[in-house]
Amino acid sequence: MKKIKVAFLPLALVSVFISNSQSYSSSYEESIFLAYKKDSLNYNFFDSLTAIDSLVNEDVVSGYYQNVLSVIKKMPPKEVKDKKEKKRVRNIYDELHNTFFRKYELSSYFTDMFKDGTYNCVTATALYAFAFEMLEIPYHIKETPSHVFLIAYPDTYKIYLETTVPGAYGFAIPKESEVKKMVDELIAYKLATKEEVSEKGYMKFYEDYYYGKEFIDKGALIGMQYYNKGLTNLEVADYDNALNNFRKSKVFYSSVVVNYLLKNVMFLKINELEFNSLDDIDFLVELLEISNYTEDYTLSNLKSSLYKIVDHDDNDKDFIAQAIAKFKLLKKEDVKNECVEFLYEYLARRAASDEYLDDALEYSDAIIQINSKSKIAKQIIEYVAFRKVALSSYDVKALNALKSSCKKYPFLKDNNRYNISLVHLFGQISYKSLKNKEITKGIEYLKKLEEVLDNTDVLQEVDKGLLAELYLKAGNYYYFKEQYKTSYKLFKRGLIYAPGYPDLVKKAQWSKEEL
Repeated sequence: MKKIKVAFLPLALVSVFISNSQSYSSSYEESIFLAYKKDSLNYNFFDSLTAIDSLVNEDVVSGYYQNVLSVIKKMPPKEVKDKKEKKRVRNIYDELHNTFFRKYELSSYFTDMFKDGTYNCVTATALYAFAFEMLEIPYHIKETPSHVFLIAYPDTYKIYLETTVPGAYGFAIPKESEVKKMVDELIAYKLATKEEVSEKGYMKFYEDYYYGKEFIDKGALIGMQYYNKGLTNLEVADYDNALNNFRKSKVFYSSVVVNYLLKNVMFLKINELEFNSLDDIDFLVELLEISNYTEDYTLSNLKSSLYKIVDHDDNDKDFIAQAIAKFKLLKKEDVKNECVEFLYEYLARRAASDEYLDDALEYSDAIIQINSKSKIAKQIIEYVAFRKVALSSYDVKALNALKSSCKKYPFLKDNNRYNISLVHLFGQISYKSLKNKEITKGIEYLKKLEEVLDNTDVLQEVDKGLLAELYLKAGNYYYFKEQYKTSYKLFKRGLIYAPGYPDLVKKAQWSKEEL
């Protein structure tokens, strides 16, 4: 592996990115990634190591495979005695090294060893891992900040295999001076502390760290090749390909360093995006998933990106709904909720403004599920509920709809418009019932109206003329039935709510005289 120095990249070096989505150098490479994503347990390790080479295909790779297989088949069988088995491992190591490795080259890939014999620690380790599995030799792959190597028989013989140095030096337990150098590197990279090392001593710490239970999966070697290639891209400011290769690396290789570099490059790109395509949305989702919110991607950064989504002329409600679906896939609850709530708020406001009341209610409902204290959602729900009353026929159906809304959203009753709506609903239902000679029903709803008026302060918000007409309608029924006592009470009651209304004054006087 390359020894890297991680740093944020200057904005002045940003180049134009070709695409936000994953691209492949060949159909062969694409098929390898698709197969791995479909089944990450049962995949072809050898073929996957070759996919980074854009010039290979199945026939070429088959030739490489047969080449390695022919060497492995010549290897001696497993020995019973420990000493002989250790010697056998040494011979296998030397034979593979002498057959395939010619020159160490930092920037080389798995297929290069078959072309011209160039190799590095990643590709050499990969070849040994493949061969050891074929020969049923147990091994662990160990990683340091700048290197990767093998331990053969990790539970017994603990044979250290240095994959970049031929001969005896490639098959040895490091000297104490070498151990110290390696452990000091761990301390420098903050993978260990001086206190830990001092407590155990260099050799004990070294053995615990490198021969301990922690080791990496062989698949990481596939990802390390793309990681190295991404670093090469960064060195020449080829940020598009760096991004592409770091993304590929992540598929196989779970490393905080890969995430860090990937995040760095993506931060340079994010401000250039218009967010009028789903690829742009995918880019933001990916960045949010690997970045630390809100440390390195703040709330203001996030809202700036989200605002671009809702502000772009090309983005209709269907596009924003698709964006919401993508943000819902985020694993981080806080950032997911922030994104989804922001976009639902926009859709709810827009729907309410355009009088798409059911849509506005649906979006506000979604907000409440995320944030039960959302003032905006509550305001829109209140607007929709009372707007529906205003647009209704003021009948029992409308009243039941309001009651249903209040049951679902109890906060509606805290709004003064709730009682005003009840007055108008009770009044209209009462008036229509009286008009249709449904006297019992009419009087029932008239009493409901009086109960609201007597126990709230909404009278000043209600049209006095409408109240006067209602009491005239009720009083007239009993007046013409010659039930003057009842008519007089109704006219007098009406004058409480609509004082001085001429017709009510006159009819009250007539009823009184008839008495």
